[in-house]
Amino acid sequence: MAVSVSAMFLEKALLLVTTMTGAGATTAAKTIITTSVTVQHQRHQQPRRFEAKLEHPASEGFSTAREAQPNGSVSFKVIRDTSWSKGLLLSGGRIARKNCCKFDSLVGGLPHRRGNMVHTKKTTNGSLAIDQNGGHILSLDRHYHTDTKDSSNQMAKLIDGKQIAADIRMELREQIEEWMKQGHRAPHLTAILIGEDPASSTYVSNKMKAAKDVGITSKTERYGADITQEHLLKRIEELNSDESVDGILVQLPVPGHINERKVCNSVSCDKDVDGFNERNIGRLCLDMNTLIPCTPLGVQELIKRTQIETFGKNAVVVGRSKNVGMPIAMLLHADGRNDTCAMDATVTMCHRFTPPEELARFCRTADIIVTATGVPGLIKADMVKEGAAIIDVGITRVEDPVTGKNKLVGDVDFEEVRKVAGHITPVPGGVGPMTVAMLMKNTFIAAKNLARKRSDTK
Repeated sequence: MAVSVSAMFLEKALLLVTTMTGAGATTAAKTIITTSVTVQHQRHQQPRRFEAKLEHPASEGFSTAREAQPNGSVSFKVIRDTSWSKGLLLSGGRIARKNCCKFDSLVGGLPHRRGNMVHTKKTTNGSLAIDQNGGHILSLDRHYHTDTKDSSNQMAKLIDGKQIAADIRMELREQIEEWMKQGHRAPHLTAILIGEDPASSTYVSNKMKAAKDVGITSKTERYGADITQEHLLKRIEELNSDESVDGILVQLPVPGHINERKVCNSVSCDKDVDGFNERNIGRLCLDMNTLIPCTPLGVQELIKRTQIETFGKNAVVVGRSKNVGMPIAMLLHADGRNDTCAMDATVTMCHRFTPPEELARFCRTADIIVTATGVPGLIKADMVKEGAAIIDVGITRVEDPVTGKNKLVGDVDFEEVRKVAGHITPVPGGVGPMTVAMLMKNTFIAAKNLARKRSDTK
């Protein structure tokens, strides 16, 4: 008997697997008890067995949201719980390939614990279904499952970075309020602004407003463009030693006579809320717990909160900057079981020396395209696979040919690409707000880490 099933992981390390048995497996049944499933954890020599049951299988379907909470009357119960979250399914002594389990009574996929998709068998008409001997049992909700855009939807789903950033800031506000109720002071961020560049001034001003909004105290220190590197490094060292400061931000770019890399490396790793210190970048590359650069972290959060499937998917990153393109590629490709909660995609990096025809070829194979080049209109509609997710990090000020006024545009030909893509970020209003929100998140993380260190040394 071949049965197609679903499997998913809860964030709280609860493994749920359903397998239909022969007895009573009809749509009229109220409860179907599964066969026992043997699960082998990578760190345990002995396999452990547990059972699960699916209640009310006649429901119309279930979602695969992060909480793995089912819709309607579908619910899963684990009869015997497991105490760990990583594992391989076994059958007859054979170890199934990780994240893909197939044996006599189970046909389907076991997704990664941080994935939010359900792997099921597709019927001839393309719908997802659980079936038994060809008999229909349960139609599944297609939400977050489609590999390509629904033909009835002519435009890509807009990824609203403003709204997602607002949600994150609200969450942070509540967390910081709770933190302060426990007797801690408010987190503090100090920004250093050098010169009179209007764009840099605007960026820092927006960051300080966001800090106030979430309950982080802040201060901006302004210096003339003629400040010496020695003076700047000395001031950073003073801030490193100041226990009232949790986060230090040096707004880039700095004047040409100052070595940007030396400045970034001079900020304490513990207070490096931009994530630009080479030690923090190294920890990111090793998939270790660290402060991650804000824009790449914002891209990761956009993808995860929009429930875009990344596990095993093809991703193309256009742009290889050390502060944006490279960290984004690391987060996309690394192992999601480790500290950075990465996304397990297969990643190709393209850059200024990638021939245009090769760039187009790589992009056409991509399920996800993240572009961060500052070249307006670089990504055209004919370079995008139908249903792909497009994350546009680029931002350039250009003159509107119709109004004659300046406007902000990204790397993507937005109006044309949105007719092909499945998801797309706007510019402005996509990645930009997320960068600021992630700066606030990093500042709070830094404050908690520093408080813990001070407590441990007492």
